[in-house]
Amino acid sequence: MTAGWLLGSTALLGVASCGGGEAASAAKSAAPELPVIRDGVVEVPAGYAERVGITVAPAHYEDVTPIVHVTGVLEFDAQRLAAVGSRIAGRVADVEVIEGSKVEAGQVLGTLVSAELGTAQADIAAMEARLLAANRDVERKRSLLAEGITSQRELDLAISSAAIAAAQLRAAKQRVAALAGAPSKGKLGFNALTSPIAGDVVGVHVSRGQAVVPSHTAFMIADRRSLWVRLSVFEGEVLHVQPGDPVELTPTNRPEEAFAGVVEFVSVALDPMTRSAEVRVVVDNTSGKLRAGQAVHANIRPTSVQRRAVVVPRQAVIQIDGAPRLFVAADERAFEMRKVTLGVGDFERVEVKEGLRVDERVVVSGVFALKGELYR
Repeated sequence: MTAGWLLGSTALLGVASCGGGEAASAAKSAAPELPVIRDGVVEVPAGYAERVGITVAPAHYEDVTPIVHVTGVLEFDAQRLAAVGSRIAGRVADVEVIEGSKVEAGQVLGTLVSAELGTAQADIAAMEARLLAANRDVERKRSLLAEGITSQRELDLAISSAAIAAAQLRAAKQRVAALAGAPSKGKLGFNALTSPIAGDVVGVHVSRGQAVVPSHTAFMIADRRSLWVRLSVFEGEVLHVQPGDPVELTPTNRPEEAFAGVVEFVSVALDPMTRSAEVRVVVDNTSGKLRAGQAVHANIRPTSVQRRAVVVPRQAVIQIDGAPRLFVAADERAFEMRKVTLGVGDFERVEVKEGLRVDERVVVSGVFALKGELYR
């Protein structure tokens, strides 16, 4: 009984052992080969590159321009902005526009009434009447002199009086002009405030019946077809920025939309606190989509440092111990990690100054998989 049980158990164990060996052998044959590291070169088995998504591309010569990336806020173009007010004290009689109104050059924005202006305008009427009388007296004296009834001295005095009246009229008109008014054809003392430019009313700071003084700004008009962005660029980057450089701007809330700008001014002085300089960019806003006060990302492309160089995709570069490195393909299944020196670049490409020759193939995707194998 005991011998038979042992024999059966042994047979069962043998069958189990044979079955387990075959399974282990099958599992071993199904297990994929692993990459091998030899002298800093990662050698991968067949099918590994496809499995982890390794792709390569040749390095080649291209024109490359660095990008200076800064942020800023849109503002009105100071050369297309107008503040409208009165040069005399008065009271607002009427306001004809509201914020957001579109106006043309010379359009009336509001009306003021001023006693001082009324007096000056009345003086013009008085001076015009005095000049008319003086001119008539001159003509009368000339007729009398021709008839021998009066003397040359009387004519000279009449001519002098007419000249004085003409001078007084000019002075009265200049005074009214200085008070920002015009000779009245109707009510005296009324001064129309007009827009000096075409644009949008972006500020209304008066209301009917309000008393104003010469220092008060009643209306602000802006031509929004052009806007400014003032950017602070650090001294290490501003050296290459110059007027005329192209700038790409994207609103922070709509990064998919891009607008073109041009560098108009680069400050000749640095801010001693921030060690940066102001760069002013002019932005075309003919579409009217941009607004003053809107935050934007700005990418300046300094054309003065544009050059032809060996470039690779920026995604091919990895940093190890603070130094840039690339994986260079020795063949289809061997990849060497190589230390390189980088130069200028943009968001997509970067110059390789040392460590890589043109047409050498570099890994552009699957880089971190190779790095993981190297440091596994």
